[in-house]
Amino acid sequence: MKIRFAGAAQTVTGSRNLLSFRNKTILIDAGLFQGPKDSRLLNWNPDFTPKKIDAIILSHAHIDHSGLIPKLYKEGFRGPIYCSKSTFDLCSIMLVDSAHLQEEDAKYANVSGYSHHSPALPLYTIEDAKESLELFYTIPQNEWKDLFDGLSIRLTRSGHILGSSFVEISFVENDVTQKITYSGDLGNGRSQIIKPPTHIEETDYLVLESTYGDRLQPRVDPKIPLAEVINKVFNRQGILVIPSFTVGRTQDILHLIQTLKSEQAIPNVSVYVDSPMANAANKIFLKHFEEHQIVMDKNDHLIAPITLTDFTAITNMEDSKKLVSKTTPSIIITASGMLTGGRVMHHLKERLPNPKNAVLFVGYQALNTKGRLLQEGLKKIRIHHQEIPVEAEIITMEGLSAHADYQDTLEWLTHLKKVPKMIFINHGEKVAAESLKKRIEEKFNFPCTIPRYMEEFKLNM
Repeated sequence: MKIRFAGAAQTVTGSRNLLSFRNKTILIDAGLFQGPKDSRLLNWNPDFTPKKIDAIILSHAHIDHSGLIPKLYKEGFRGPIYCSKSTFDLCSIMLVDSAHLQEEDAKYANVSGYSHHSPALPLYTIEDAKESLELFYTIPQNEWKDLFDGLSIRLTRSGHILGSSFVEISFVENDVTQKITYSGDLGNGRSQIIKPPTHIEETDYLVLESTYGDRLQPRVDPKIPLAEVINKVFNRQGILVIPSFTVGRTQDILHLIQTLKSEQAIPNVSVYVDSPMANAANKIFLKHFEEHQIVMDKNDHLIAPITLTDFTAITNMEDSKKLVSKTTPSIIITASGMLTGGRVMHHLKERLPNPKNAVLFVGYQALNTKGRLLQEGLKKIRIHHQEIPVEAEIITMEGLSAHADYQDTLEWLTHLKKVPKMIFINHGEKVAAESLKKRIEEKFNFPCTIPRYMEEFKLNM
């Protein structure tokens, strides 16, 4: 067995891990790179051949873990894609939405003339995305499935978003059975909606994410800082823009806002969700209540519902354009979470120059993304080849992250009952990965390494 790190190596996007076993090649996660242009180019020309992939296993539906699938399909991949039922339901809307954004961005580039390519083309099309969905096979969590001769897989709850899973792979070489576990994105157990991660008690090898490997998240009730932000912006008659990941974070925010309104801790301000995909994801979250930790009544209705009574779902582009020109105080939740494209860019062009407004970041912003640049105090930001002054207040709220911090990760590792042969630390920027490596070595004396991009390791007996 060999493992090659074809993505998320010393960065937090583009999760792609290649496993070679006998004459088979398995891709664990197929994510899009986001952020700098050099990284995004790897979406166009991945350093492996899609036709040679025998199967894909998905840990969860976030685009930095699943968004390359339509491109791989376009380039000839036709193998099975295994995931949980919730992950498939989410991918069925997220991949099509991602393709729609690709087409929209290409169309806008051609109309505005800001692209260096003529014509600008999407990475993949809606048709590619829809056809790739036919390759998906769902498997129940907590059950082993034979994949190939000598290799089987099991998905167990990772507590990151709906359907997110640890991928456990058992393989036999020279009559010896070993196991490698891929954490995907490890949840922190503080989600407003979904259940916490399960524990892994034994694995020979572990591929471990390190997004917050150098940070501690606040352990305060997120309603408190969220109420402070909403009230502050509302009192100065501003508009609050929340760039949000459409799956997981958006539902947490809506649940918190609903709770704050019911407690009369914030005014009855209008709330808009300007993302067709986020609105579709809301329905999927309500469908899979078996994964919820929110209290249900005897009729299986949410006591504190995700949806809001004055919630306005924005689905078509014309309504989105009208919302961009809105001037009355309101909350606008829109994609994408790291400002990598989509409708949020149009809202920022309109809202950033006004000091009454605020942009609230509620999730991780990768290095060199526009979200990170705003967090770092950039005074002007380039959007659609225009320089936009930043006068609006930029606020970051850490307590809603869906990732484990280093303390959560160390606690999760305490449940291992034997020392793993190696922990591969990925899905984290270099500083975060190095910090987590040091903490694990000091606390447990577990062997750790931080793979480089396309570095390959042989999993010895």
